[in-house]
Amino acid sequence: MADFFSEEIIINILRRLPVKVLLRCTSVCRSWYILITSPEFISSHLNFAADSKKRTPFLLLRRLVRNSEQYDLYSDNESFARISTFEFPFRSINSCFTIVGCCNGLLCLSDDRVYYMHTVILWNPCIKKSVLLPKPNLIYSSYGSFMQTLGFGFDPIASDYKVIRITYVDCGRGLPLVELYRLSTGVWQDLSFLAFEYVIYNRSRQACVNGATHWIARSTDCYDLIVLFDMCGEVFREMMLPLSLVDNESMRSKDLGVYKESLAVIVWSVSGPQPGFCVWVMNEYGVESSWTKHFSIDLHEFGREYVRPLWIRKQGEIITVWQDGRLIAYDHNGGEVKDLGVHGSRCEDYRRSVHVDGYMKSLVLLEKGSCFSDAVTRIKLPALQTDDCDSSYGSDCEHSSESDYKHGHGSYGGLFVRQ
Repeated sequence: MADFFSEEIIINILRRLPVKVLLRCTSVCRSWYILITSPEFISSHLNFAADSKKRTPFLLLRRLVRNSEQYDLYSDNESFARISTFEFPFRSINSCFTIVGCCNGLLCLSDDRVYYMHTVILWNPCIKKSVLLPKPNLIYSSYGSFMQTLGFGFDPIASDYKVIRITYVDCGRGLPLVELYRLSTGVWQDLSFLAFEYVIYNRSRQACVNGATHWIARSTDCYDLIVLFDMCGEVFREMMLPLSLVDNESMRSKDLGVYKESLAVIVWSVSGPQPGFCVWVMNEYGVESSWTKHFSIDLHEFGREYVRPLWIRKQGEIITVWQDGRLIAYDHNGGEVKDLGVHGSRCEDYRRSVHVDGYMKSLVLLEKGSCFSDAVTRIKLPALQTDDCDSSYGSDCEHSSESDYKHGHGSYGGLFVRQ
C-alpha cells in the first residue's frame, strides 16, 4: 500500500479508524507498527477524534459487582446503551480504587479509599496498558499519619500527563508537601516551594477545564473557594465560588463538574429543611461574575430516595445514584425522571463505588512498548478482600499492622483527617 500512497495519505486514513482496528493494523507490517505507535500519530489520532463532530460521546461507569470493580462504557445519548466492558486487572487492598480523574482515555487510579498503599496507576483500558507510579516522597513509614489529595491532567504544550499530590501532616496544620509526577520523566518532583496555603476538602472531586485541575478547598480565612493547578504553568491559582456558596454549611455538599466544557458546581443536600441540589455554571472561564445558577431540583419530588448527583450530561440531564443502587437521570428542562437500567445494591460500599465520567477512546501509552503491558498485575499487590455488603475484612494483608495504613473519617475544620 505504501507503494501507491504517500505517508501523509496513509496517516490521514489511519487516524480516522477506531482504536480496536488500529491495534490490529500494527500487525500488518513493521512500518505500520512504527507509525501507529509513534507519539506523533497517537497525538494526531487523539486530536482528530476530539475535533470530530460525528464522534460518539461515551460515559465510563465504574461500580462494584460481586466484590470486583466493573468498568462499563456507555453511549452518552438517548439510548444510554452499553458499548463494552473493560477487563479490570488490578488488585486493591480496599474495596475499590479511587478514580482520581480521566483524561484522553487515560484513568488515574489511587488505592487510598480506606488504607493508604501509595499505589497510583495510569491505565488505558482500551489498549490494556498501564503504568505503576513510583512511591512518592512522603509515605507513612517516613512521616507517620497524613492526608492527601491527588489531581490528574494533561499538559497540551509539553504533551505530557501529570499527577499532582498535595500531602498534609500534623492534622492539616502548616504548609503541605507538594509533589508532581510527569509521565515523560517517570519521577516525583518536589514543588513544596509553591507554598500551597489551602486545605482541599476530603474526596473533593476534581474537574479538568481549560488545562487545569480544580478542587473545592478551604482558605486560611475560613471560606470556601476553588483552587486550581495549571498543568502547563505548574502553578496554583484560586477562583471564587458564587457568593452564596462561600459559606461552609454542614448540611450542603459541593462537588465540581463539567457542563458543556464549562466549570460547574453541584451543591446538594439529602437532609435538612430543603433537600435537593442545584447546579451553577461559570459561563466564561475565569470570570467570577459569569457564575449562573442553571437549574435546581427539589428532593421532595423523588420521595427522598435520591442519594447524590454523579454527572451532568451535555443535554442537561443529571445522573444520580439512588439509595437502592439504581442510576436515575433527571431532565431539568421537562422534569422527566428516567431509569437508566443500571441497577445495583443498597449497600453503602456499592453506592460509594459508583463513578461516572466522560470518556474518549485513545492510543495513549501505546508508544511505551510491550514492557508496559500489565505493568501492575505483574507485581504482587496486597489484597484485603471485602464483600459487597456484609463480609468482614480478610487477614491476608502483607503489612505488619492494619492501623499503620487505615485512616479514619474525623474532621478538621470540616476536612478529612487521616488518623
